Amino acid sequence: MLCAQSHLTTVYGTETLVSPEVVFRVERIAFLCLSLILDYSVYRLVPTPSARIYALVLLASSYIVHTFQTRPFSNSIEAVLFAIFLVTFQNVVSPEKRSSARVSIKGILSLTYLAFLLAFGIYTRLTFIAFALPVVLETLKWTVRRATQRADGFSVFAWGRLVTIPLTVAILTVLCMALVDTAYFRGEYSAFVVTPLNFLLYNLSLSNLEEHGLHPRWLHGVVNMPMILGPGLLYYAVLAGLGILKLSSKKQTKARLGVAEILKRTCFYTIFAAPAILSVQPHQEPRFLIPLLVPAVVLVSLDGRILRAGKLFWVSWIVANVFLMILFGVLHQGGVVPSLFRLHDRIRARGPDGQFATLNIVYWKTYMPPRHLLAVPEKHFLSGRITFADLAGTSLESFAEHLLSHSDTDNTVLVAPFYAVPPQLQRCFVEQTRVFPHLDLDHIGETVELGWRDGLSLGIFDVDVECVRERAV
Repeated sequence: MLCAQSHLTTVYGTETLVSPEVVFRVERIAFLCLSLILDYSVYRLVPTPSARIYALVLLASSYIVHTFQTRPFSNSIEAVLFAIFLVTFQNVVSPEKRSSARVSIKGILSLTYLAFLLAFGIYTRLTFIAFALPVVLETLKWTVRRATQRADGFSVFAWGRLVTIPLTVAILTVLCMALVDTAYFRGEYSAFVVTPLNFLLYNLSLSNLEEHGLHPRWLHGVVNMPMILGPGLLYYAVLAGLGILKLSSKKQTKARLGVAEILKRTCFYTIFAAPAILSVQPHQEPRFLIPLLVPAVVLVSLDGRILRAGKLFWVSWIVANVFLMILFGVLHQGGVVPSLFRLHDRIRARGPDGQFATLNIVYWKTYMPPRHLLAVPEKHFLSGRITFADLAGTSLESFAEHLLSHSDTDNTVLVAPFYAVPPQLQRCFVEQTRVFPHLDLDHIGETVELGWRDGLSLGIFDVDVECVRERAV
């Protein structure tokens, strides 16, 4: 997007840039189109026409599709990849692959595609492992059964023939992704950039997580999961899971299961295993669980109980999703993107050369702002004329240190919620404008204390750095 933006049109000085509003709309439309893959996946995963209709209605009416899936989050891509992953898994274990002792070329291709998606998904977000683990284990069981069918008992050679090509493709995918990332971030191949490893190392640091907010480890299970799925859908998922556990305890289940039963069992394990694995990390946001929507919809639709759901379920489902769509689609961190538009207009109003020599833009106590929506020529960042800092949830001391380290900058602009402005520094910040509405769900208490006007606004302030220096000392 950054590269393409420099070739599009809205004049800024001597360069042409697309307006940030256009970039914003293109991104949203692109991810809206991408979210249709979820509909296709559910259509494929639920074969019975009557159950399929319910599944598609549940998916289409979920606020997840209308909020998170239309935003350029890596979690949104992860959800789409996992939906395709489930469809490919269904192809692997489908009857035509299981009807004979020999695995067809089509079966090997499906297995290979599954391995590619696993590697690609892990490179997209390392958390993909948590969602994919039940599918991977079920696939390994399937390969062992096939290797057993092809000989008198289990054959290592037969199993090796099954998994060699998929493993090779997975390894090559990882290598290619590492090469691409290394070329993009380093420009040379002196040291590989392994993104999943960097992701892991970053999230193992408690100090890094503190900047984004620390949460109790039960938050995913007690709050985020019911919020993502909705209490009604979660209720039917639990009922389906209890039925699966009850069935698995019976001796007759040792016989080969049908594809629908395998899929139900895998979706059930995914829904409850993934949050448990992700709960190891003390930073837990609802969007981390959005890949659970498709397996939950598939599970309850294949189970069938939800087809008999009454008016109470559907009324509560609609009310909950409308409320959550407003909460996450409009209010939560709702001022971040509009604030970038305001800053873009302010910079552009200065004229081609600007009325300032240097500008320091600081975001504090907000989600990571997508810098490309500022729509400023990259040369201004490279030359140091404009600096852009995302301080996330850093401490007041670090915040003040950053401001003082840029004291030679002609203008410093702070974008932060009003609750974040420290009382001792209030005179150092001059409000230029505010964006309404903006809500930080991690600081509900502070929002309530300030009242609806200031509590639900994101401020854009001019900063008097010398004033900060005097009062900080």
